[in-house]
Amino acid sequence: MSDYLLEIAKNPYAKQAIRTLGLPIPLPPTLRRADGADVPKSLTGQQVVIGGEGLLADVVGAAATAAGAEVLTESERAHALVFDASDLRCTADLAKLHAFFHSKIRQVSTHGRVVILGRPANKERDPIVAATQRALVGFTKSLGKETGRKAITANLLTIAEGAEDRAAGALRFLLGQRSAFVSGQALNVSLTAKGEATDLNHQPLAGKVALITGAARGIGAAIATRLGQEGATLILVDRPEGQEGMGALLDAFEGTSLALDLTDADAAERISAHISETTGGVDILINNAGVTRDRTIAKMSADWWNLCLGVNLEAAIGLTETLRPKLLRKNGRIVHISSIGGIAGNPGQTNYGASKAGLIGYAEALVGKVSRRGVTVNCVAPGFIETAMTAAMPAVPREAGRRLNALSQGGQAQDIADAVAFLASPGAHGITGHTLRVCGLHLAGA
Repeated sequence: MSDYLLEIAKNPYAKQAIRTLGLPIPLPPTLRRADGADVPKSLTGQQVVIGGEGLLADVVGAAATAAGAEVLTESERAHALVFDASDLRCTADLAKLHAFFHSKIRQVSTHGRVVILGRPANKERDPIVAATQRALVGFTKSLGKETGRKAITANLLTIAEGAEDRAAGALRFLLGQRSAFVSGQALNVSLTAKGEATDLNHQPLAGKVALITGAARGIGAAIATRLGQEGATLILVDRPEGQEGMGALLDAFEGTSLALDLTDADAAERISAHISETTGGVDILINNAGVTRDRTIAKMSADWWNLCLGVNLEAAIGLTETLRPKLLRKNGRIVHISSIGGIAGNPGQTNYGASKAGLIGYAEALVGKVSRRGVTVNCVAPGFIETAMTAAMPAVPREAGRRLNALSQGGQAQDIADAVAFLASPGAHGITGHTLRVCGLHLAGA
């Protein structure tokens, strides 16, 4: 279902009429998204202005230049502002944030990007330094809510000391069009997962095998498409009625499919056997399959509770635990599709919220068990995404879902797929144990 405000915003006459009448109707610009496979020079022609006096500015400059951007310290107009706040050590230093953005935020073009760099506050032993670096989170979220009406995103990237050479992939993602619906987030680049930084090449997943559950339609199909575009061989899993959708994907990309119900007692073993017979292992595991069964807790049946927890959480854990000892390869990637419903909660979704929060807890705890093999574990938490499920919602909740974020619109399945493709790539080797919210800086749980 199309978003009528986006359609009005595309019509210059309707847009002018609304402005002339003085109607308080937000007309958000349609987000610019990249199509097809990623390209190494994704920032070609873009101007990136870098400020701040920390030690990370050179890291940004090198990454932006490698991606084709023109790196400047001053410009009347720019695609992106990057401020290195890694040297801010006391609360008085935060005035540097005001000085930089007060004078330059109006220079950012519509659809532009703001990235603030810092150090992980939870690693600081000095409470004053920790307070100063933690302040960057609140600043970034607030700035993102100010700039969202122009489709400008603002994100924080904290980089652990010694992990600077792992930051290029995250910088490219946050500065590019693949992060159009990601704002107000704090990504941390660390040395947790063992291994070396990898060059960012065209089709970075070539030679990799990716297993995606719930792959026949919607977000799952979008994820499969993106990973296929980046060169991955696909193993698609969905219920038997999804066989046609999986077949359509495999007409375009190399791979195989398996039709089964993930709640079957032998589902994980059957998937394991299929992998052993076809590819011998997987490099990427995407636990995407999920269901909703909404009722208030007083009206919810045990069957609905058990189905939601069974598909969303227990099946994901069971499959991961089955594959990771022998079939998940070194330097692998595990990505669970969670939800902001698992972070902020929703009425009538105690089962869904519990299952999606459980995935986050599982991912965080799993990090220590797989990092020595270079494996990363992360979650992606979608906000309101335009899918068949949200199109079937009543009009009022649907409109509220679309508007209650800084970008004043719903996301697309492609936005989730772009985030997953980033976390599945060699460029995300420094990111693990993280939940990346792809929600347009939603007012709840953002």
